[in-house]
Amino acid sequence: MATKKQPQKRKKRTLKKQGKTKLKPNSPCLSRSPTQPTTKSNGLDTPEYPQSTHTKKLSINNVPKNLDKYDKDFEHSKRIHTEHCKEHQKRWMRSIKNRRFKSTDIKDFEALLGRKNLHADFVPASDLKARNKFGHFIIDEMLRLYDLWLEHPDLDFQWLSFVSDHFMFNERDGVAEIYACKKATQDVLRNYTTYNAFGIVEIQPIINFPEGQKGKMFAVHTHVFCWGPKKQTVELKRHSKRFKSSITRLPIHSQKPHHLEGSFGRLGRYMIKPPFEGKEVNFKRLVQGKACLKPARRVEKHHDFRLFELNAKTPIEALAFGVRDGVAVRQRIVDKLRSWQASRTGEVVKLKDRVGQLFEDFLRDNKKLKNYKPLVVKYRKGQ
Repeated sequence: MATKKQPQKRKKRTLKKQGKTKLKPNSPCLSRSPTQPTTKSNGLDTPEYPQSTHTKKLSINNVPKNLDKYDKDFEHSKRIHTEHCKEHQKRWMRSIKNRRFKSTDIKDFEALLGRKNLHADFVPASDLKARNKFGHFIIDEMLRLYDLWLEHPDLDFQWLSFVSDHFMFNERDGVAEIYACKKATQDVLRNYTTYNAFGIVEIQPIINFPEGQKGKMFAVHTHVFCWGPKKQTVELKRHSKRFKSSITRLPIHSQKPHHLEGSFGRLGRYMIKPPFEGKEVNFKRLVQGKACLKPARRVEKHHDFRLFELNAKTPIEALAFGVRDGVAVRQRIVDKLRSWQASRTGEVVKLKDRVGQLFEDFLRDNKKLKNYKPLVVKYRKGQ
């Protein structure tokens, strides 16, 4: 008698592993373009570089998709910056809108954000409409620097970031030393280089540091665009002992920007971008003494609220600084911003002398925020 043939088990299909190119961490100077330019006439007789189509998956929520790509030109940089500001205005509003406003008025917070045709009687860094304009003025200055490179190709252009443990503070009750960080950066650039420089102070949450401690850290640091004679960064790093960092391999990080319109424009908007991304520490790499910072998987709502508070207490022009020829660059940007603010339409809300009290009352009304004390921001000399 013939035995019944047993059906064979169907093998699972397996996809071949495709080789993936390892991308470096997100950086405003990272080149995705081929080294060989194509020759197209763009009115300046300069080579154009084809745009790369490579993208990298971002782990940060609510970040525009093209954050990691080069901009096409300076106008494209402005459009991307505007998108960032619009999105972040909504994000900061979400951090407070479901809270209690027992002794405060939500209208005051909307004015600090530049919402609903409202604005404050000064220009806080939290005003996203003002930040949008400020970014456009910075990008205009980056265009002037791009033209400077075309005229003087022997000049060295450097993108520098300065980080120090001294300017980190606890998110629950800390002090943001904006002026001190800005002054320290200016001092090392004046003392150990002949660079001209324009820079911006930024505050960023480190969402998991220190490990095991209630209340994590915020880091005040600077991003600086420098230009001048070549071969100065090694000397700068050797002598600038005021900057020491336990979570970065180098407290002063330097990169050479690529001479593309998209590179210069992207650097401009990167400096004054809304603080939508944080960092987190890989503690295994920290123990090994390796580079351990990476983009945070997400920034929580309480981080957004604290960033809103810090920026509301800081005039946006206090974030910008210059060294040598960079002083004139800063002044042109600030003058344009003041002129724009003077011609601004809408209702003005008097907040300049009561921002601190506003957030103190808000924290007192909301018991869920009982662990958070009002933050102190020192943005000028003598504070």
